[in-house]
Amino acid sequence: MRARTRLVDDRGQTTVLTVGLCAVLIALMLVMLAVTTVAIQARRLQSLADGAALAGAEELGFRLDENPTVVLSDDEVAASAGAYLSAVGGQESVPGLADMEAGVAGDGATVIVRLEAQVSLLPAGGWFTGVIPATVPVQAEGSSRTALTR
Repeated sequence: MRARTRLVDDRGQTTVLTVGLCAVLIALMLVMLAVTTVAIQARRLQSLADGAALAGAEELGFRLDENPTVVLSDDEVAASAGAYLSAVGGQESVPGLADMEAGVAGDGATVIVRLEAQVSLLPAGGWFTGVIPATVPVQAEGSSRTALTR
């Protein structure tokens, strides 16, 4: 009779379910926080890429002959885009900003800037660093076209 009473007794079962549900909810909140962090950093990176492309497009020269055109130099565009990122605090805005590629497209009037960053998901030095990937690569590309009108 005693063994039968043990099988029917449900005391303590709700505690296990409550703890399990809390663990699932905490994990879900951490995932949502990580996704939100990556999305915000990707938007910031895109904004930096667009601004750097615009700054690079402003470094233009003119060729005045029969057919006046805009002349853009890869070196000047890259220098201007880099100066823009330094001026607006690109490293502070997106801490994992790693690489910038800036140049002029084949048409000679479009500036393209590509930025790459490593977005950190977790605080540094946690015990979970080896278990969960701590960074996610994020890329953004901005372009700006300069046109000469009469």
